[in-house]
This record gives sequence, structure tokens and C-alpha cells, in this order.
Amino acid sequence: MKASTRRSALGAILAAPLTGGAVMALPSVAATARSDLAEACLWAMRHVDYINTAAIAEHWDDDRVSDEGDLSDAVIDRAIAEPSRSLSDLQAKAQLCLKDFEDHALPFRTDRDESNLDAGQRLVLAVLREVIKLCA
Repeated sequence: MKASTRRSALGAILAAPLTGGAVMALPSVAATARSDLAEACLWAMRHVDYINTAAIAEHWDDDRVSDEGDLSDAVIDRAIAEPSRSLSDLQAKAQLCLKDFEDHALPFRTDRDESNLDAGQRLVLAVLREVIKLCA
């Protein structure tokens, strides 16, 4: 909902009598397609998973791993530089950040045991997960 729409809806609510009166239907927020930034963040997450699987299965050399990693790193750089324009952008950035953080804070762990992380690392994980939930 745009700020001007929120203001007009709030104004109508405040102008209505406290008892009785007409009820104003708030305009619905139309579902919008994901932005290019959000799509890029989601692609980068899938690409990292692809790298981790294909590099082993196909016996990639270090140069191939590095080249493929550079592609997903470019999306991370873009996510840092480009401001979010929607909750969808913010959610996708948080998902990418969470994936990167988990992959580096909990490397080579299949159980993703977070008990050995320090309080700051656990806080980062908790906040990212909350942002993802709130933006859904």
C-alpha cells in the first residue's frame, strides 16, 4: 500500500463517527511480480547449491569453481549496492544473506548445529529469519 493510500485510508477512518457510520474498504495491495533484484538473489542461492553439488560430481578444477562463484558473488555485491524497493526485495536479500552466513558460519555441517556459534552469530541468524518471515 502506498503512503498516500495509507494516509487517505487513515484520514477516512479518523473522520468516521466512533459509533455507526459507513465502513471504508481499504484498497488491496496488488500482488506484484518479483523484481529483477529479488530474482537475482534467489538465482544466486540456487547457483551456490549447484556449485556445491556439481563441483564434486563433475570434478571441477579450481578455476571453474572460482568462475562460477564469481557469478553468485556479483549478485551479493549487487544486493549490497542496490537498495530494496519492496518487501520482496528485502526478503530475497535476507534469504541470500542467511544462506551465505549459514554456509560460512556452519561449513560442512549436515545437522546445522548452531550451539557452538557465539551470541552475535546466533543473533544474526535469528534476525535474518525474522525478516524473512515478516516479509512473506
